[in-house]
Amino acid sequence: MKTTIRTAILLLGVLFIQSDIIGQVVNTIDIHLNIQEKVGKQISPMSDATLSISDIGEIKTDSDGKYKFTYPVRNDVEPKIAISLKSEEHQMLKPLDGSFELDTTQQELFVEFLVVNMAEESPEFKKRIEELEGRVSALRNKNQLTLTQLNALNQTLLDTIIFFEQNRQELESKIADYESLTSEQQAEISQLRGQITTLEDQVDQLTRDLEVALEEQYLRQNEQFREISSNLLAYLRKAKDIRDHMPYISSYYSSPSGYQNYDKDIRGYNEIYESFDNNRLSYLEGVDRYWENKTISRKLEETFSFLSKSIHQSQILTVVRDINTELHKQKPRKAQKIATISHDDMVVNIRALEKQVNRILTQMRKSI
Repeated sequence: MKTTIRTAILLLGVLFIQSDIIGQVVNTIDIHLNIQEKVGKQISPMSDATLSISDIGEIKTDSDGKYKFTYPVRNDVEPKIAISLKSEEHQMLKPLDGSFELDTTQQELFVEFLVVNMAEESPEFKKRIEELEGRVSALRNKNQLTLTQLNALNQTLLDTIIFFEQNRQELESKIADYESLTSEQQAEISQLRGQITTLEDQVDQLTRDLEVALEEQYLRQNEQFREISSNLLAYLRKAKDIRDHMPYISSYYSSPSGYQNYDKDIRGYNEIYESFDNNRLSYLEGVDRYWENKTISRKLEETFSFLSKSIHQSQILTVVRDINTELHKQKPRKAQKIATISHDDMVVNIRALEKQVNRILTQMRKSI
């Protein structure tokens, strides 16, 4: 029986090693930069732009505003790259301050930059960009959102402002055409100015609504991540506590203090598993809702399933029940035999679970 169990566990270990290769942290990331410039209503590639990249130095984009480089990553570091444009005339609108975090689980990253010469922009656009900067700065000061979340929020609001600005400029162009004609067109001009006012009211309301909605979504993401990571890591600690008792089961028969510690850890394990089991469905629903990432949802569900079926039900629950049955029968040697046979399998399975947990938590954090 022992040989059969060990063979199955070893095969399971091989499968986890193979799957771990796919999702492991890579040593380098290919980063593709795309620099674009807003000029009036047009957004075009910014050719031959000079950029300064942290840890890299100065580079020049090609004629299409693109540049590619390979960035080395140390596995124990969560890297952030800062990029500045060497221009006194231009302001970078996205990403924020030219900074972005790297997802170390990926081999490629595509980053889009948008710059603008504010001196050539309309007062209306300048005002909205100043308001956007104020909103993002206020959120940054709260220190509740990650840089990735702030960049996503900034990009959504910025895209909204640019879209409405393009519409506003088109209406202004029509007004200019009318003003070059006769006075009979004043009614049409008044109507167009009314459309501009309505458009400005719409963008004001929309940006406010988007800001509130996105902040709420990102805060919910952070809350969900904290709860899921806390519960999974707590479960791992308690499972390891049970694992570490296995070599000493027979000694607990004649050691009241040892058995008390063992019993205490079992109770602690039961509490954390019950908490996990009670919240499992709500965690999956939360990830489906706030991440909107089918791969992450699927991998989290796989991790939960492995924890519940392969660790809890098939191993710890069964082993602890059988051990306690033999101890109550006053058969410490038989209890120890069960524990000894199970210990190595627990080591392998808990290690496999820990790899899954670390991998899914990294993917979730990088997708926030």
